[in-house]
Amino acid sequence: MAFQPSKRKEKALSSLVEDVDLDVTPVMNLLVVLIPFLVSMAVFTQISAISFSLPPAMEEGDANSASDQKAGEQETLDISIALTDAGLTVTGTGQVMPLIAKRNGKYDLDALNKVLRAVKIRYPKQEDIVLIIEQEVLYEDIVGVMDLCRDAHFPNIGLSGGFQ
Repeated sequence: MAFQPSKRKEKALSSLVEDVDLDVTPVMNLLVVLIPFLVSMAVFTQISAISFSLPPAMEEGDANSASDQKAGEQETLDISIALTDAGLTVTGTGQVMPLIAKRNGKYDLDALNKVLRAVKIRYPKQEDIVLIIEQEVLYEDIVGVMDLCRDAHFPNIGLSGGFQ
């Protein structure tokens, strides 16, 4: 059994609905500009990252056993560089080098380079170094010392807080 045809007029419904053309050109223009910008920023972010590590945590019992192990093996050394307002201080296991004072308000990186090269000659397997940084030290000085440590073949750089 068939239904009766609708009595509604087709013209009345079609006169209320209009054909609309969507203009997507502005959206496409935005994407054409935005996508290369985002891709280029991702590359710059990757280039500007500096890798570093935190110094290993030790408990009191571990410190005594570690010092006993270090006495028997002289292949590596616990090296740290203290960056203070007065200058740079290089310390090794039980030894403290004299202060490398600032020159004209800047750290003497040439003197630090000589010290690090001498340490590397004496301890060729040494790759770890820890930077102890005071709060007043500028970021560019920290990065300069980190770059110098990498140039002197100390790739594993740890960062530590200032003195207490």
